[in-house]
Amino acid sequence: MADTNTIFALDVGTRKVAGLVLAPGKKGYHIRAAAVVEHQQRAMLDGQIHDIPQVALAIQAVKEQLEKKLHISLKEAAVAAAGRALKTRRATATASLSPAQEIAPQAVLALEAAAVQEAEKLLMEGGQSQPAYHCVGYSVVGYSLDEHPIGNLVGQRGQGMAAEVIATFLPRVVVDSLVAALERAGLMMDSLTLEPIAASAVAVPAAMRGLNLVLVDIGAGTSDIAITGQGTITGYAMVPAAGDEITEALAAALILDFNTAETVKRKLLNQEKLTFTDVVGQRRTLAATEIIELIKPAVTELARQIATQIVLLNGKSPQAVLLVGGGSLTPGLAAALAGQLEISPERVAVRGREVLSNISGAKNLEGPQAITPIGIAFTALKREGLGLARVIVNGRPVHFLAGQQMTVTQALLAAGIPARLLYGRPGKGLGVEVNGRLTFLRGQPGEPGRILVNDTPATLETLVRAGDHLAVTPGRDGADARGTVADLVPQLTPKTITFNGRQVTLEPEITMNGHRVDYRTPVQDQARLTYEPLETVGQVLAHLGEPLEGPVLLNGQQVRLKAPIKDGDNLVTGTGATGRSINITLNGRPAILKVQAADVLFTDVFNYLDFPASPPPGRKTLVMEINGRPAEFTTPLAEGDAVTLRWDP
Repeated sequence: MADTNTIFALDVGTRKVAGLVLAPGKKGYHIRAAAVVEHQQRAMLDGQIHDIPQVALAIQAVKEQLEKKLHISLKEAAVAAAGRALKTRRATATASLSPAQEIAPQAVLALEAAAVQEAEKLLMEGGQSQPAYHCVGYSVVGYSLDEHPIGNLVGQRGQGMAAEVIATFLPRVVVDSLVAALERAGLMMDSLTLEPIAASAVAVPAAMRGLNLVLVDIGAGTSDIAITGQGTITGYAMVPAAGDEITEALAAALILDFNTAETVKRKLLNQEKLTFTDVVGQRRTLAATEIIELIKPAVTELARQIATQIVLLNGKSPQAVLLVGGGSLTPGLAAALAGQLEISPERVAVRGREVLSNISGAKNLEGPQAITPIGIAFTALKREGLGLARVIVNGRPVHFLAGQQMTVTQALLAAGIPARLLYGRPGKGLGVEVNGRLTFLRGQPGEPGRILVNDTPATLETLVRAGDHLAVTPGRDGADARGTVADLVPQLTPKTITFNGRQVTLEPEITMNGHRVDYRTPVQDQARLTYEPLETVGQVLAHLGEPLEGPVLLNGQQVRLKAPIKDGDNLVTGTGATGRSINITLNGRPAILKVQAADVLFTDVFNYLDFPASPPPGRKTLVMEINGRPAEFTTPLAEGDAVTLRWDP
């Protein structure tokens, strides 16, 4: 159609296809023409297309009738999916991080997309390799960084991040079957909405949505439910039962074939007596009141199912219920539903075309069954539906649903390509315990992938249009951490010392998981490395298996176990370290100095006392005294001397 403000809408129902052409009018909107065609066979069940060729025939018949009336060519149509098709799932995705790098906005988008794909996996059964659902939207429940909740991941650093989302999906079979039926009838899908959304658009205007109302669209196969409150639509639900259940109950009660029972049911409100022929050929006439009594149990059961779903979704009975759709004309249904919800019968009302004061034209489309097709057209005209786009992703055509703005992320979701593949993961690290202390060797950072839209570099946020070509090159994971003993153990050199008169070579010993290794040995994850530095007297004695008791002489001077030892030193323990000893008083406390030399000198005190070689803060003068008199390093010490050694200011 040349006029972009004119919409061709189709309500593809279980029993019939209704079509109309809607355009803005002088006082609202005008239906230029409408047509209704019933399916020749039961080509749909519970709102789902089961026989595409048969449904296409009905669509084509509607299309041709409208084209003939208006003398135009119809190429595109707005349609709606049954509310039962809408599915939601909650899912979480995680990703490891390199602590050295800040989290980029693109990485957060990729994480959200991964969570949406995780939600889609929860919906899929039988392990299909191809996506089975169209994502029509998602919202983020929350983020976490290193398992702690956080408001915004962008710019943060850590070991790992996670995002939880609630995603909404339509099964691809619902959308694809609609597309296939339209294409067989020579039409393309202009926009897509849900049937309860479409019906609510015209039957429950915004001014009424502050009330807690329920709209029930009762068709042949399903009863779609929409609930309003606080100015908006607060929820959707579906009951897989509707007018066909009443028809089947009538057929069973009167022994009629389905089509005859359907004809009888539709005449109940307009005729006092009905004449029909049952399956055994008997012609019968019954009062409408008798027949209504026969279907009363089925009507009550349908009302019970609808009421149960309303209370389950709404949490209580609503203020009022509005019924639309051909099934709402079922005798006694409104009263039965009021009884089940325990509300006044006046608060359950059937809304038909007559309440739409701003819609004119097409008198052949009347009653409550007109609400949904008009709503589909109204939604499409206001551009509130979902468009169907076709793009090429890595050479493969992909159809996906989107609003006015479509992004690379949506295209990748539709193509089943995990967005996280664009971000090469950092290589695995190595955790090694070195002398009881845990040490990490980090893997190499990953390399980012590349996105081209029509040969131009793009990001996940780049907008795409129908017909665009996307080329996606995955990122490359970083190399796993690798290392040798030399990366974790300091360079230790052998020492040759004289120990109790014999020459000993001290070879540093390094073990990994109890086995001796050298510096070239590759380390393993979770390995336990141990080594002996052999840098102090105590470490050397432990290595040699000597007791750590008694006097120890290093190069002729008595030392403590933490004294450093170097190549060429002379170490004496046991009886060889006994030598000469004298009793003195050191800084007011008794002390015994033991040396091997003939004379005991003041300098021997330094080997006995753990005394700082440089002055502590605030002090600068070294005081050395023997019996209250100044002494030198070489001043001899005698039995009973009182020695003073300190730093003064």
